[in-house]
Amino acid sequence: MTTTGTASLRRREDDNWEIIENTPDQTASRVLMLPGLFCTAEFYTDVLSDPALAEAGVLARAADPPGFAGRPVPKGFDYRVETYADLVEQYAERESIDLIVGHSYFANVGVEIAARGRYRGKLLLLSPSFSRADEEADLLSLDGASRIPVVGTLVWLGINPSLKKGMRDRLPSARFNELFAQMKLNSHAANRHLVTGFFDHIKRYGDLTGRLAAATTPVWVARGDRDEVGFTEQEQAGIARAPHVELKTIPGAAHFSITDTPHAVVQLVLDLLALDPAQA
Repeated sequence: MTTTGTASLRRREDDNWEIIENTPDQTASRVLMLPGLFCTAEFYTDVLSDPALAEAGVLARAADPPGFAGRPVPKGFDYRVETYADLVEQYAERESIDLIVGHSYFANVGVEIAARGRYRGKLLLLSPSFSRADEEADLLSLDGASRIPVVGTLVWLGINPSLKKGMRDRLPSARFNELFAQMKLNSHAANRHLVTGFFDHIKRYGDLTGRLAAATTPVWVARGDRDEVGFTEQEQAGIARAPHVELKTIPGAAHFSITDTPHAVVQLVLDLLALDPAQA
């Protein structure tokens, strides 16, 4: 076990998951935080370092499951959203996780977890996509190219310069080099599978607000007030009709709320942990 650059955090391996976690003196609740597409657990370090979590007795851990941050996957791994939902559900049960936080890609995994109802804890979903049309044009183009032999390979080989340019104004300048280096840890092949698997899942179910409406435990969907990912009036209405789902807005945040406004994300975590499920 070693400390990270932030003294209050520690890093460890857990059954092929890489974990970064805080170190509260006492543990009242356990929270699992999972990254967005191309991202890693390192994106959560400002959230994990917030003293409000430790003071509330929250053991918070950000994790890189297999297939993220360059971590190996089992032979024959299919990169389906449903498969990641299985992995997260199993981990959450083993570790007695009270709240799962998913950003972007893993927010969509969270939609799947909520719909299936096997996990009985709470979910905080940071900026999921509820339909293909919600996603940004660059990612839509990348999905299309990824499905074409040879063309897809060439596109992924040249992805880093365009990705770096696209992220320049979306990540904090003080951490840009560090976080962009994290975004390059995955192989192009793994990222290609993740992108196509993500859009395949949306295609299977169409508008995911209907799928999320099946949730029977508290789910909060939180988005920055200047989030780049789309969210239509129809999707907002679908969320409003879901009895156990609530929409939250994060002032001052774009898509990367965990680096834009980490304390606001922490406050959402604390508020959701404190919520009485009977009143949700």
